[in-house]
Formats: sequence, C-alpha cells, structure tokens
Amino acid sequence: MHPVLFKIGSFELHSWGVAAVISFLLGISVALRRAPRFKVKPDTIMDLAVIVMISAIVGSRIWYVVYHLDEFRGHWFDTINPFQHGQIGIAGLSMVGGVVLAIIASVAYTRIKKLSFLRIADAVAPSFLLGAGIQRLGGCFLNGCCFGRPTNSFLGMVFPAEGVAGTYFPGVHIWPTQLFASALGFAGFALIIWLGRRHSFPGYTFWQVFAYYSLDRIFVDQFRYYEPHQILWTPGPLTINVNDIVLAMLFIICIVFWFRGWSKSKKSKPAC
Repeated sequence: MHPVLFKIGSFELHSWGVAAVISFLLGISVALRRAPRFKVKPDTIMDLAVIVMISAIVGSRIWYVVYHLDEFRGHWFDTINPFQHGQIGIAGLSMVGGVVLAIIASVAYTRIKKLSFLRIADAVAPSFLLGAGIQRLGGCFLNGCCFGRPTNSFLGMVFPAEGVAGTYFPGVHIWPTQLFASALGFAGFALIIWLGRRHSFPGYTFWQVFAYYSLDRIFVDQFRYYEPHQILWTPGPLTINVNDIVLAMLFIICIVFWFRGWSKSKKSKPAC
C-alpha cells in the first residue's frame, strides 16, 4: 500500500487526500455538466459543493468518534485536533455519517435559498457514486483502511505489515473490501447515468443514487472487518451493525419516495 505518495523533508503527500481532491473536482465537473438539464445555476452547484464537502467531513468524523469513544477517552480534544503524532490531518472518518449530514445540510441550504432540493440533487447525486469509486480505490485501498475480514478465498489479499490492515491481520489473507466498494461505486455511477435517460420527475435520480448506495454498502459490510463491539447481530453468515440499520432505513425511504414521485408523474400525464 502507499498511504504516503511521496515525502519532501517533513512534508508528506497522502494518497487519501489526493483521492479526496480528485473526487471533489471530478464530482463538481460532472454536476456542472448536468446542471443545465435541470435548470440549476453553476453558482448554486459551487456553493453546494463547499457545503457538502465540509458537512461530509464533519459528519464522517462525528460518526467515527461515536463508534470509537474509548479511543478518545481522557483526551477529547483529539476528536477535533488536526495536529497529532507530528502530522497535520484528522485520521478516522466514517462515510455513513458524512452522507447523512451532507444530505441534511443540503436540504437546509436549499430551504434557506428557497430552491428546489430535488432538482438540484438530481444534478449532483451521481457525482457521489463517482467520488466513492475514486476514494475507495485511491484513498482507502492505498491507505490500507476500511479493510475486510480474513478469508480463504482466492480473492483474499495480504496487506503490508506496516499498514493499518496489516497491523490487525499480519500475513493473513483478507477481503479487499476497498476494491469491492470502488467497483460498485463506478458501476453505480454508470448505471445511474444510463437510467437517467428516462428521468421523469424531481428526485428520480437522487432517490436512485442513495437506494443503490444503501444496498452497495450493506453488501460490502458483509465482508468488511468491524470490531466486535460494533456488531449488533450475526444472523447466520450475516453481520449487522449500526451502519447497516441506518442504511436499511435510508433504502426504505428512497424506495418509498421514488415510487411516490413515479406515481405522481404517471397521474400527471394526460390520457390518450
């Protein structure tokens, strides 16, 4: 793995940060190209991009801290301290928390500006899956985080001992869940763009994106390693954690609202 792409003196360029920047820039580019179709102004896309970026980082950090309270007990300032272990940055983010807070912040922004949330969300949402594909590959895989459980499958990989995954499972084959998540992110992006050709009501794409992501993440979680205290239930070969409960609720909400929008669009069409 290559968590540090290169180092000049005390400066280190981390793969996770580079992947985040690439994801952000490509995501904005895609959203800007889609904006005219949904009658969304470029300025709105740029404003929302900043809001989503900040809220996603904050939400991801909050969710991680809640999951790892023992890690910060007695030194709570480290939950927000960007200067730790001689480096700049905050290690420890959980994507589900970022998704939830980013959606809440986006809804709040559009309400304040009196804009159509669903119309803007339809333009922006596919960028999320593209970003997930890039981040899981260029960020998580190269960084060695978000790794899977031990396996005897031919798909298993041995991660370097000096990385996070190698520290937990030195010399052991584990599921490369980062690659699974990355592939599903790219596949989802292509699928959503293809399905978008039949866009027929506000929210058509937005609800599809997060319904897909919910199933995508629940699937990957069945191979991903979680500490025992994070697992709520193990029905047979499955593992259920708090993330999966939140994602299942998100999936149901997306499906309900998608079919609600689809039903309304059918009723509004004039009879032949």
